Amino acid sequence: MPTRVERGRDREPDDETPAITELFAEVKQESTRTKVYTALREAIISGKLRTGQKLTEIGLATTFKVSRSIIREALRELVRDGLVEQNAYKSTTVVRLTPEQVDEILTVRLLLESEAVRLAHARLTDEDRARLRSMVDELEAAKDTHERHATLDLAFHDHLWQLSGNRTLETVLRQITSSLFAMGVIVRSAVAVRKVAKEPVPLVDHRILVDAICDGTVDDAVAAVRAHVTYNWERIKENLAAFEALEARETKRKKS
Repeated sequence: MPTRVERGRDREPDDETPAITELFAEVKQESTRTKVYTALREAIISGKLRTGQKLTEIGLATTFKVSRSIIREALRELVRDGLVEQNAYKSTTVVRLTPEQVDEILTVRLLLESEAVRLAHARLTDEDRARLRSMVDELEAAKDTHERHATLDLAFHDHLWQLSGNRTLETVLRQITSSLFAMGVIVRSAVAVRKVAKEPVPLVDHRILVDAICDGTVDDAVAAVRAHVTYNWERIKENLAAFEALEARETKRKKS
C-alpha cells in the first residue's frame, strides 16, 4: 500500500507535459526503450527541450504513453550520454553547462580528438577519404539550418573517432562531447542569440580539416584538428555568453 509521500509523488503536477507533448509523435505502448531514448535525445540535440528544463518520469510516461520503467531506463542512458543531469534527489533536467564546464570538456576533447586523428590518419583507406569528403559536402549544404548542421557535425566527428580504431577512445569522446554539442545547439537555436552573438568568419572549417587528414602528413592532420577544436571553443563560449546575458535580462524583466 503506497505511503502518503508516495501517493503525493504520484500526483505531482506534470508541469513540463503540456510544453513537450506537442514535440513528439505518439509512441505506442509496444515501443521500446530505444525509441523513447532516441526521441528524447533528438529533442535535446535539436534544442526543442530547453537547457535546464525539468523532466519527470510521470510527465514523460504520460506524453509517450509508456510505462515509467521505460522512461527511467531511457533517462539512465541520457545521463550516460551527458545530455541530462540527475541530482542527489533524482531530479532530472536537460543539461546546462557553465563556461567553466565548457572549458573543462574542451580541454579534454582537444587531447583525445588529436590522438583519434593521429590514429585514424594511419588507417585511412580511399573509401574512408571519400566518405569524409562526402560528409563535408552534406555539412556545407546544411550550413543555414542549425538543427540539421548540428546533427551532421556530431555525425562527422563521431565517424572520425570510429576511424581511429580505438573503441575506448571513441566511447569516451562520445560521452564527454554529447552534452557540449547539445548545449551548443540549444544556445544557437535562440533567435535572439543569433542576433547578439558575432558570427566569426569560418577560417577553420570541416573541409580544411578533412583536406589535412586525407592529403597531409600526420602532423598536418593533428594541427588541423587542434585548430578546428580551438576555433569552435571560442565560438561556443561566445554564444554561451550571449545566451546567458539574454536569460539574465529575461529573468530581470519577469521580476520587474
